[in-house]
Amino acid sequence: MHPVSEIEMAELAKIVENAHRYLQIAFAEDLYLYCQANNINFPELRDALNTKWNVHILEPREGIGGHCLPKDTKMFLQSSQSIKSKILTAAVEVDEEYRQYIQSRPSKSLLSSHSSSSSKLTRSKRVGRIQYAS
Repeated sequence: MHPVSEIEMAELAKIVENAHRYLQIAFAEDLYLYCQANNINFPELRDALNTKWNVHILEPREGIGGHCLPKDTKMFLQSSQSIKSKILTAAVEVDEEYRQYIQSRPSKSLLSSHSSSSSKLTRSKRVGRIQYAS
């Protein structure tokens, strides 16, 4: 817990935390869509990315849900009359696109579709801290 001077600051902190989480999930959804469009194995890429101490790519599910994340993100977007968050606006659009994508798929199971992609890499090669092979 961190003490703040006013209740409005505490409420804003909660709203911004939830908007940040929304953004993280939307990024995972966007990366998943990218992988699907380019025949890239999303779980393999996600696992490789998550080996770095400051990277934690989430696993997209059925879209961004729950009560607080969508509500608080929308509230944050509407809270300023002088500036609108372009990145959060884009995150909302990504979530809508992702939901359309998963609803149009014959199989609703994302976990089974994650493992169906295959890597196009054919040689073993080391890049930085990651080694890859076919």
